[in-house]
Amino acid sequence: MKKVLFALLLLMITNSCTYKDEPILCCINVDTEISIRYLNQQGENLLALENGIDFSQIKIFYKINNVWVENFEANQDYPKGIRIIERENVKYLSLLPSVVFVEGNYSETKIEFSAQDADIIKTEVNINGPNTTVTKVWYNGVLKWEAYATDRMFDIIK
Repeated sequence: MKKVLFALLLLMITNSCTYKDEPILCCINVDTEISIRYLNQQGENLLALENGIDFSQIKIFYKINNVWVENFEANQDYPKGIRIIERENVKYLSLLPSVVFVEGNYSETKIEFSAQDADIIKTEVNINGPNTTVTKVWYNGVLKWEAYATDRMFDIIK
């Protein structure tokens, strides 16, 4: 009899911990990375030139409540939210833009190369359950990428 009671009690305990009314989110997909190749007027990659863009001087700011807040998360692999990547021997600045909405489903990220040189990236972000995806990218007000036809990468002449 004790074995039957113990089995019944164990069955009740294990069944009481299920959440049948709540959906189970198995996976989180964050697809926001933007890759930018910076070129000079001669078509040379400024990330590859010795006197080009100094990666260590770049700062990233997210617009939060209409205030530019510097992005730095020390516990992340890329604390500033940027890194240099190479694709087919070409260097790109890889950026994780803000997903904090400024208005509607749009966010803004500022790339500051120096105190006198900064650019603004505006993104349209689609959040659907556990999925966060950038669907459009504007660079200084010019639409540079949209939808899923190509990789989220483009060139900027500085």
